[in-house]
Amino acid sequence: MNNPVSAFKQTQRVSDDAFDASAPENACLYLTFGAHRIRLGVLDQARNKFIALEDYEAAGVTTVAGAIAALENLAQTNPILQKRNWSLVRIGIKNQQFTLIPETLFDVNAREEYLKLNAVVEPGQEQVHHYAHPRLELMNVFTAPVALEAWAASHFQNTRVEFVHQTSALMEGFLHMAERSGKPKLYIYVDKNYLTLVVLQGLRLEFCNSFYFTSYEDFIYFVLFVLQEKKMNPEQDQVFVWGELMHNSELHDVLRKYIKHVHFGKRPQAVGYSYRLDALFEHRNFDLYSLHLCG
Repeated sequence: MNNPVSAFKQTQRVSDDAFDASAPENACLYLTFGAHRIRLGVLDQARNKFIALEDYEAAGVTTVAGAIAALENLAQTNPILQKRNWSLVRIGIKNQQFTLIPETLFDVNAREEYLKLNAVVEPGQEQVHHYAHPRLELMNVFTAPVALEAWAASHFQNTRVEFVHQTSALMEGFLHMAERSGKPKLYIYVDKNYLTLVVLQGLRLEFCNSFYFTSYEDFIYFVLFVLQEKKMNPEQDQVFVWGELMHNSELHDVLRKYIKHVHFGKRPQAVGYSYRLDALFEHRNFDLYSLHLCG
């Protein structure tokens, strides 16, 4: 790990024929950042369409500091990151440092106190943010690495940079997929060793949390626990899955063993996609695409 860049490898790179990295002023840059994965997405505002996507995954054990260093080095050679004057840069933070507060109880001056109930905030290393979910009447309070903010502020000096939490992107994305139904539905997002579970009943949030897992037993335990807590029936209720889970994976086999109705989710329909992106599985990159819905 002496060279943090070598710890990350490019796993996806797709771009539209019409994509011109030298003219970003009419495009938005969306970036998801976590210790184990960095994704870049470019949206053409005129066409409301994603036209480029790149994915970088840690090849081994890494840290937030290592991922920031890798991003800084990637920015020196990557054509997308070398462009700085975007219409908007929105960064989705992947961590477990978040908590949801009812909108009516939220006090901006108490953000750190809210977080202390669920997380340990490292002064000088993390900055506290919040994001409003008007339709859910909730505020998502979360942290972003100070070093990442400093890099973004320096690198994109003439561009508005926004930070949201991954769970906010997921909730907004799931809301766009949700039906006005009286029955609750479980939405699952799988990342490397992390599992985000969201339960929506119609357009009302019933549950949202992120879990760390290291085994198939942990994975299915968290899923079944939430189903039980929300009085859902694994034989009858619908479960939808997005993220880093493939049809032929053991995690998928475990889900199908315990849950009858498992469906792979689709991409958000409120935005378009280059035909080049049609070659990718629709249930992947959902958190990146959903950043566009966090306006």
